[in-house]
Amino acid sequence: MELNSLLILLEAAEYLERRDREAEHGYASVLPFDGDFARKKTKAAGLVRKAPNNRSSHNELEKHRRAKLRLYLEQLKQLVPLGPDSTRHTTLSLLKRAKMHIKKLEEQDRRALSIKEQLQREHRFLKRRLEQLSMQSLERVRTDSTGSAVSTDDSEQEVDVEGMEFGPGELDSVGSSSDVDDHYSLQSGGCSDGGYGPPCRRPGRPGLS
Repeated sequence: MELNSLLILLEAAEYLERRDREAEHGYASVLPFDGDFARKKTKAAGLVRKAPNNRSSHNELEKHRRAKLRLYLEQLKQLVPLGPDSTRHTTLSLLKRAKMHIKKLEEQDRRALSIKEQLQREHRFLKRRLEQLSMQSLERVRTDSTGSAVSTDDSEQEVDVEGMEFGPGELDSVGSSSDVDDHYSLQSGGCSDGGYGPPCRRPGRPGLS
């Protein structure tokens, strides 16, 4: 829509410049003679005499249209980069620069849209990758927890001999057995089998009744 408006302004500027040049040189475009056209012109002149206010109203409309066109051109100068010699630009050159600037903006818009779509695709890929890594991490933690529980059960099943506690009856039986072994050891130490001492008589251990 904005491009169409600029094209209309461009055509209007060309028309105004052409008419201004013709007015400066004192000539206008000559049309071929047509009798019907002459009669219509004569009839129209009569109507103008009957309504003298039509000419003045037409001039007012034309003046209003030119003022609006100048306002649009001034607004266009604020939007289009003209460079340091902006005061030398004519209406036609201003409209041509505006057309080029619009094409440049459209190209930048297409490029920005392409970059935006590419970034959206990368964002979706990274999001899926993050979800996959999170699932793998949870599975690894679950596996480590299961292995550590099994190892704890095995260690609890081992018997810690040093940490065992005995009751009074168990300690007496262990102590009496140790005393008997020490008694026979002392008796064997006082005897000699070499012939220099008295022969040693080894009493047998009392049998179990």
